[in-house]
Amino acid sequence: MCTVKNPGFRKRKRFIRSWHASLPAFSSVLASLRSGKMKEDENHVLINYSNGKYVYHGKDAGFEYAYKTQNGKTFWRYIFRHSLPLRECYHYEILEKLSIPVPQILAVGDTRKFFVLKESFLITSFLKDTFDGRIFMEGGKYRNGHENLCFAYCRKNLLYLAKLHDAGFFHKAAHPRNFLFRETGNDHEPEIFWIDVARLRKSYCRKRAVVMDLHTFFRDMLLPEENVLQLLKIYMEKVEKKVFPSEKELFEALLHFKRRPFSKKKYKITART
Repeated sequence: MCTVKNPGFRKRKRFIRSWHASLPAFSSVLASLRSGKMKEDENHVLINYSNGKYVYHGKDAGFEYAYKTQNGKTFWRYIFRHSLPLRECYHYEILEKLSIPVPQILAVGDTRKFFVLKESFLITSFLKDTFDGRIFMEGGKYRNGHENLCFAYCRKNLLYLAKLHDAGFFHKAAHPRNFLFRETGNDHEPEIFWIDVARLRKSYCRKRAVVMDLHTFFRDMLLPEENVLQLLKIYMEKVEKKVFPSEKELFEALLHFKRRPFSKKKYKITART
């Protein structure tokens, strides 16, 4: 597991003006990245772009890292609230205490002008040789022929979700794309890492948190029904604070779950048979 080392963001964070924090050994790399001189090359490659968020894979001074930078949202939204990258730092600390593997934080910061968030960034260690769970979804290259690895990936993530729920937290974005894995040569024991956890929060309705997290995961994966029931049984055996008497009742709750009370939209949570 990657151990989170606190770069001092708790002491440095501000709402009124720009700030940043980093591990001391990473400070020179951060200064270079934030100077505006970084250009895409063989050591700085854009690996993802979505809704104003850029993610680069970088290599500098012996560090291999993921550099995520994103534009500020509606000007009033984060005036007195933590930016998403800063929230993610807090949540990585929570997950590490629960022994859920996460990347190492190298640096974080906000660009603000008189409280208004203009831009924010987070830099973590780069998790080499990993894939996210979309590779197992319909259309993914591991959808067929990797059933044991897929089941192990799901099993481990459900065990971690059980641990998260027992601790009173709600993931709120339990999509397979946010759960990375690394093959180990044993299809039954992949390494798992959680990323993009900015939306994690305390759960004030445990039953809804459990159903929503599991519904989000299974509606993306669309596994055969027998696999879903098997995985729900594993979850139920692990979770200590049970809000459902059995995996069958939990499965029924997933089938009838609505994200909004009066919505008529229904989601599949199992593959067609």
